[in-house]
Amino acid sequence: MIIDNKGGTEADIKARIRKPQAAFSTLNKICHSTTHSKQTKLRIFNTNVKAVLLYGCETWKNSKYIATELQVFINKSLRKILRIFWPDQKTNSELWKRTKQPRIDLQIRKRKCGWLGHTLRKRTDITRQALEWNPQGKRRRGRPKNTWRRTVLE
Repeated sequence: MIIDNKGGTEADIKARIRKPQAAFSTLNKICHSTTHSKQTKLRIFNTNVKAVLLYGCETWKNSKYIATELQVFINKSLRKILRIFWPDQKTNSELWKRTKQPRIDLQIRKRKCGWLGHTLRKRTDITRQALEWNPQGKRRRGRPKNTWRRTVLE
């Protein structure tokens, strides 16, 4: 996991997208083959590529930038699997219905809730202490930055 000096996760997102791109490129023969069904290709994509992409997403803060970057990668990959080329002009919602894939922000939110429940069930653990920690002192002027805790409390 990569953390910026300012506490952001944009560098981690870029590195996280490069890893499933490498995994997807190794599955290139399977995606272009005509012997495998689309359902098999989608299962392989979900287990091998999407799992690598969403590893550690429970710790990311919610932002539109993160969701769009991840969704763009998934949409490109799904279009390659289904052999939808750019002149066909299929919408993303059609693509998601055809592949029965939920939006990535919903998947991340579901994983965060699962991780939060797992953390809250622990009695004495460093992650629970970090979750309940409330820093003291003065804040800077202006709107506070969006943190992981605020996104979960929403």
